[in-house]
Amino acid sequence: MGFLTSFRSSRANSALQKFLRVLEFVSPVVSLGLFASRVAKIVRLGQQATTTSNKAVLGILGAAVLYTLIAMILQFTVKHGGPKFLRWLMMLLDILFIIAFIVVAVLTRPGGSSGSSGPCRTSKLAPVIPKNLNCNLPYGTFILSILSTLLHFLTALFHEVKDHRHNNQLKHDQEMNGQQMR
Repeated sequence: MGFLTSFRSSRANSALQKFLRVLEFVSPVVSLGLFASRVAKIVRLGQQATTTSNKAVLGILGAAVLYTLIAMILQFTVKHGGPKFLRWLMMLLDILFIIAFIVVAVLTRPGGSSGSSGPCRTSKLAPVIPKNLNCNLPYGTFILSILSTLLHFLTALFHEVKDHRHNNQLKHDQEMNGQQMR
């Protein structure tokens, strides 16, 4: 346990948290790019609007890009993660995005149902769209949504560790100040 305790208070912990935030940002950006290009190609070839599940996936990925951009900026600019309220809010949002990315994984899973955005589902556009167009691109979104789920879970855990470490540091500082005043 000595290693974990020393790791929590080290610069490596802070660097790891920043690295996780950068990965959290890159993952939905790439996923959004892949999925949006797929949807645009299907709409262009089929000349028909996209399904509700496709719109849901695009909305979730767009919200994730915005949240992770804001979280990453805060991570790099605010010392000690900001006030306790902000850290708890960020942890809550990370947990909500865990749920959101699980939804994206379900909607883009291979062999999805008729309401899914998953690959190779039957659609009204089947005669117009080339056979493999709807089969290949959602795999990237599916895999990246699972990766994003894990990244947000790790980040939510680090929020709690950081809060616990911050409280211990404050207690230690108060004890040291009390000893010096005597």
